[in-house]
Amino acid sequence: MKSRILAAVLVACAAVFAGWAQNPPAPTAPAARGGFGGAAVRSPEVAQDGRVTFRLRAPNAKEVFVSGMGQRLAMQKDERGIWTATTEPMKPDLYTYSFQVDGANFNDPSNNRFKTSFGSAGQSQVLVPGPNTWTPDPKAAKGALTRHFYHSAIANDDRDFWVYTPAGYDPKRREAYPVFFLLHGLGDDSNSWIETGAANVILDNLIAQGKAKPMVMVNTLGYGNSGGPSGAMQEGMLAAYARTVMEEVLPMVEKAYNVSKDRNQRAIAGLSMGGAEATFTGLQNLDKFAWIGSYSGAYVMWPGTRAQVPAGAPAAPAVAPPTPPPAPAPGAPPAGARGGRGTQSLAAGSIDKVFPKLTAAANSQIKLLWVACGTADSLIGVNRQFKEWLDTKKVKLTYIETPDVGHVWPLWRQYLTDFTPLLFR
Repeated sequence: MKSRILAAVLVACAAVFAGWAQNPPAPTAPAARGGFGGAAVRSPEVAQDGRVTFRLRAPNAKEVFVSGMGQRLAMQKDERGIWTATTEPMKPDLYTYSFQVDGANFNDPSNNRFKTSFGSAGQSQVLVPGPNTWTPDPKAAKGALTRHFYHSAIANDDRDFWVYTPAGYDPKRREAYPVFFLLHGLGDDSNSWIETGAANVILDNLIAQGKAKPMVMVNTLGYGNSGGPSGAMQEGMLAAYARTVMEEVLPMVEKAYNVSKDRNQRAIAGLSMGGAEATFTGLQNLDKFAWIGSYSGAYVMWPGTRAQVPAGAPAAPAVAPPTPPPAPAPGAPPAGARGGRGTQSLAAGSIDKVFPKLTAAANSQIKLLWVACGTADSLIGVNRQFKEWLDTKKVKLTYIETPDVGHVWPLWRQYLTDFTPLLFR
């Protein structure tokens, strides 16, 4: 019985095969790659002369622009529904951009590199490489990045911090590594100094060139409460943030990594809000930090320092996160966003209340106090006030003003490049 069934099946299969051989099915088109409806779109594409080409598949769109790369660029659509635009040669730098599709803004779906920010998708980024420290050097050994998660009892939330270890990091090395806390600005998150500041790339390059000592870098979430930027101006935020560093993150880093517990091997610095936090935390904990840096420090965030507004006058604005700069001419460096919405100032006598114990005696403990700001930044006034106050206390510092530059990332990347070679010498 089984043999008869098997024979019948074989006969049927032979008939089917014979019919297929005489009338083979039409060939099937290969599957499209790179998403729905077509081949992968390459965007952005950077040419050797610095021109950047952007592409976006949007067959049903009526009007598409690229914003953030100088003048807004109108894109042109081809018969496949792909929109394209190319810039003029751009100055080597790291740029943020977005697509405006029929009036709505979108990140570049073909680009996995973007500027992070707290609670949002941020903006797409493109690197135009050049002779700067934030362009990766293919010959330089690369350090490692590790993300850590923990529950903050102080801020009452779940948060993260990042740790950079230099190339060749040895967890058993006899000489423990110096540790550098690098803090972000208002509106940003723990990853901002990596994704947008390229701090790990800068350290890779400087260490490979022998200009900076191999060090462990820590990037924390810079809010002392669970509200993020929305709660940044609340009373006690800065003091609580300092506690998250001293009581939570620093002990975890010292437990997990081969870092020095010697204050002379610890540094802390930051930009804008992070500059205010670095000076606040460092100068109030000189038994823990000997190297302190501030880039465009937003000292109006120190407790009790914001000047009172006379009755009937418009209220002074809170410190604003970095804003996109005005569109420069193609290939020109980004113009300086002013940072905030008006000139900032500190209430008379308020710095004394923030640092009541800081005197010239601290000079024996401070290896470096480094304060820098662009003159086109609305925070230049409070930086000058801080410098003048330190002068009256005879506290030594390195003070730098950068002409005609505002509250922008290219300046902070350069400040990091200038600051880190001075550390741990």
